Amino acid sequence: MIPYDRIVSEMERQLGVARRTNDEGTMREAFSAVRSLCEVALGEEGRQEKKVFPKMLTTENAVQSITSLEGKPLEEEDANGGSIFDF
Repeated sequence: MIPYDRIVSEMERQLGVARRTNDEGTMREAFSAVRSLCEVALGEEGRQEKKVFPKMLTTENAVQSITSLEGKPLEEEDANGGSIFDF
C-alpha cells in the first residue's frame, strides 16, 4: 500500500495545478487525479461503493419493468393502424 503522506503530497500538487491554471480541461484533469488518489487512499471501501449501483440494476423489480415493455402494443379505438406512418 502507498503511504498516506505520499498520497496527500500528490493531492496537494494536483490542487496546486488546479489553482494555477485558467484552462478548464487542465483543471478537470487535476480534479480527476485528486479523486483517483482518494480512491487509492480509501482502498477497498471505495471499491465496494462502486459495486452497489450494478446490483441495483439486477433487482427483480427492474427486470419486471423492462420485460413489461416488451409486451403487446397498445391498441386504441381511434388509432388507424399498427404503423407509425398510418394517419
